[in-house]
Amino acid sequence: MKLSEAVLLAKEAALEARGATSQEVKDAIFSSKFADAPHKSPEGRAKIKNFTNFLAVKAGFIELDNLDSDDKVAVEAINKDLSTIVSADGGVLIPTELRTALIERKYRTPHLRNYVTVLPMPSGKLDLDAESTTVTVNWTTELAIITQSDPQFTKLSLTAKNLMGLTRISRQLLHDNGMGDSLVDWVINRFASALARAEDTAFMVGTGTGQPFGIRTYTFVSVAQAGASLASSDLVNLYFALPEQYRANAVWIMGDTRLKLVSNLRSTDGRQLYETAYNNGTDTPTLMGRPVIIQPDIPTNLGAGTNESEIYFGDLQYYIVGDTEQTFSESSIHEGESFSRHRLAVKVGERLDGGLALTEAIVKMTAVK
Repeated sequence: MKLSEAVLLAKEAALEARGATSQEVKDAIFSSKFADAPHKSPEGRAKIKNFTNFLAVKAGFIELDNLDSDDKVAVEAINKDLSTIVSADGGVLIPTELRTALIERKYRTPHLRNYVTVLPMPSGKLDLDAESTTVTVNWTTELAIITQSDPQFTKLSLTAKNLMGLTRISRQLLHDNGMGDSLVDWVINRFASALARAEDTAFMVGTGTGQPFGIRTYTFVSVAQAGASLASSDLVNLYFALPEQYRANAVWIMGDTRLKLVSNLRSTDGRQLYETAYNNGTDTPTLMGRPVIIQPDIPTNLGAGTNESEIYFGDLQYYIVGDTEQTFSESSIHEGESFSRHRLAVKVGERLDGGLALTEAIVKMTAVK
């Protein structure tokens, strides 16, 4: 008999204690729930009655002294047995089944790497030359001296930075856990996700010291929000502040709170500027036809009132990431005291750097509120 059925029977036994006759309760039980069960014999009915009385006493529905003498003896006999019914009487000895998959937390999704340029950096260093100023030409007359014009260059130097994570796992846990050997793989995958989130933060706000230079560290053509609150005309102004040649691959970058403001804006003809991925039929929401990246590391406490933020618009292909090696994982039972403590050390990491090669490819809006 299932425990849930037994509990129900206990409640029905409580009804008996509260006024229903024993026969009425029996009739209700056997006519509805156990009409076809093998408990219809007098012996079977007696066992069920004893068991339901036992549960009713344990649950507090019936006082033991209120039972008939024969029923009281039967309940006391059951109560002496060790079983899985009651935790204190042996139920705690039964192991709990553990699903082989953990319930995982959800974290923010990193986006910037999907749009930046990633280059291999085998030696740990990478120097890139970028054109900072282009040449000019002039209309001239016959035999006139042609005005000289020379290109100007800048250099982007990247040096690999270490991004690492480490955990130690008892080898007893590795042996006894419900996930088996896959626990180590799960830990490695969680570290890999953490690396991706740390990358995304560094690509946006990294200081350049021991980590990449983030986009916010550069000086751009800046467009200030015109009014007291964000308006659709502000977004139009920022869009056209970016040189036309960079708009085709440009993306919007903003925090979630500012995207909420943007999603409520309309053009002068009442058309919504922001479209969700569902509405535009793509995998990415768009604003004025260009993808929108949610980047929660952009500060929201800027300005005199500490309530302002920034919105960026530009071509992220000019942000260069040098990758020395793919994400790696190493495991050891000999690391530090791991051998003597009977544990496994798991290390996951990567080496990379990042920086912007051309600042004219991005513009930003300030004082967004």
